[in-house]
Amino acid sequence: MTDIDQEKWDNSNLFTSASEVSNEETIAFSGTIPKWLKGTLYRNGLGANDINNDPPTSVNHAFDGFAFIQKYAIDGSSQTVRFRTSFIKSRAYKEAIKRVHLTTRQFGTDPCKSIFARFQAIFPGNDIQTLTDDTHVTVQIVSNELMALTETMIGNIFGSDTLETVGPLTALPYKQLVESEIFTATTIHVMHDDKRSMTVGCASRITPRNSWLDAIFISDENTKNVASTETELDHEKIISVNDRFLLFTSEMSERGKNFNRRSTRIQDRFVLPFEKVSYMHSASLTENFLVLTEIPLHFSRFSVLRTLPSGTAITNMFNWNGDNMSTIFRVINLDTGEQIAQIPGSAFFNFHHINAFGLKMEDTTTILIDICAYDDHRLIDELYLKNYESTIYHLTNKRIEPYAGARTGQGVYPISYANSLVPVQFELPRINPYYIGKSYCCFYAAHSPPDRFIDALIKVDAESKKECAIWELPFTSPSEPVFVPKPHANGDHNSIEDDGVVLSVVLDQKRKQSFLLVLDRSTFTELRRAYVPIHIPLSFHGNFY
Repeated sequence: MTDIDQEKWDNSNLFTSASEVSNEETIAFSGTIPKWLKGTLYRNGLGANDINNDPPTSVNHAFDGFAFIQKYAIDGSSQTVRFRTSFIKSRAYKEAIKRVHLTTRQFGTDPCKSIFARFQAIFPGNDIQTLTDDTHVTVQIVSNELMALTETMIGNIFGSDTLETVGPLTALPYKQLVESEIFTATTIHVMHDDKRSMTVGCASRITPRNSWLDAIFISDENTKNVASTETELDHEKIISVNDRFLLFTSEMSERGKNFNRRSTRIQDRFVLPFEKVSYMHSASLTENFLVLTEIPLHFSRFSVLRTLPSGTAITNMFNWNGDNMSTIFRVINLDTGEQIAQIPGSAFFNFHHINAFGLKMEDTTTILIDICAYDDHRLIDELYLKNYESTIYHLTNKRIEPYAGARTGQGVYPISYANSLVPVQFELPRINPYYIGKSYCCFYAAHSPPDRFIDALIKVDAESKKECAIWELPFTSPSEPVFVPKPHANGDHNSIEDDGVVLSVVLDQKRKQSFLLVLDRSTFTELRRAYVPIHIPLSFHGNFY
């Protein structure tokens, strides 16, 4: 990496509030991009970490800012990008603006001033409106709706063109809270299984007596005969109280209600017991399996109840047990929902899976999983905003290789093992989407050194375990690299894995302005850039449609 005077490196604009661009602006690229590049990149992340630039209203953690959607509609034929941004007008956002303080408990920020209010924030019963609906992490299409998602079971539908919040509140079709439930969390990254035409997600929940994992398979609408119109009475017949999937609220639009009604008809739920509820940010799909990593960062009834009167945030509900407990790989059959293996491995912490795929070896199947892994969970504490210029905890990227050939039973499982994938610190990994669940050669990621947060983009050869290309520019902070494959007339997406371009939104620290970057697929040289009229703060994830 380039040797740059650290005193001049400035991450501050990644954590300062952005301005909405409500009227779409057309911006020309400074040169030529491929004519075949046509589609829209949607990104989600932090738009504001305080209310009306008032420091006393600031949030504490990088996961607590208000959701800020960006739209980059790219047209290679006209060499332009149409740009627009919008805050998700969630209930949490609107109430905070109105009251000039937070009203819902966030990941690392507790807004509650009284013990009674803290209990309400965690035990909402049937009132989902006490949960945060600040969905600021990613953008996904679920059941043909474009949604902003986070780690609660609430998602916000927004318009693909105007970015207008449609809901403004809709319950993601995982489950509905009931009074007996203590805590519920979901994986942010729902995944699409092209082979079965369905979206895959999961939710973890704690009740007074048990802990459960809900694996949810949501079929694409055109794969099932779903009635286009259903009455409230029809919905009552479909869903029993015990199913607890969905919830209608007074703030939910008719479109949001229709989304929930549709989802009940096109989804399957598989309930599995948890010994301990783990924090799970993401998972992997292979051709036939859902693979979950139950890291030893656990929620427990005691830690949740202890946190309530303490005046602290959700992060204090975690217990790290990596010194005496393993990471558990749970393997679930995508056709039947059956758990076929539960495999212990070395303890680690992770946010993101890179990819996973299966290899047949005689009578067994080996599943290889590439993961961005850390020695423990201290990275969560490093992401408090007061530390944003401090050292980010050391990253060890591992290739985890558990075996999935044996069913669970009798306490005897094949043991997984790990080895270093590449000796480079990185995060926010992406691959060619057509290679998800398949053997693959390369991935793309944001380089994350301990002293600059994010300072470059890299391409890594997963087979040789070497960094094979890099894009870096002094005093810039790129976002997650999104690979866009070149469309092929014959529909063969497997001919050249890296045939396409890489997109990233980059903050120019000196200009305090961001630009959309288009990179060559192999050399990682810059093809062109397009400056947008504002700076874009830290954004987490996005997708190209």
